[in-house]
Amino acid sequence: MMILAVKNALSTITPKLTYDVLIENQEDGTVKATLLSLPECQGFGATKEEALNNLIQLFQARKPEIVTLEIEPVKTEHPWLKFAGM
Repeated sequence: MMILAVKNALSTITPKLTYDVLIENQEDGTVKATLLSLPECQGFGATKEEALNNLIQLFQARKPEIVTLEIEPVKTEHPWLKFAGM
């Protein structure tokens, strides 16, 4: 039996999260900003700042929620234990 607990701490103060972003200059002169933890989340712009702002808006539009899961490991009996006389 697996027990799953979801921690969802509601707080009035939300800590800021940090993300690694890859900045790439495109051949057409635009800039692409990619959230490395979510590579499908990309922002484009004429400048680095515009690309980052577009990335932030796109990410916030997804309405992400971060939760922490605690999962207890499944306890299995060793298959040879019953033959060991224990």
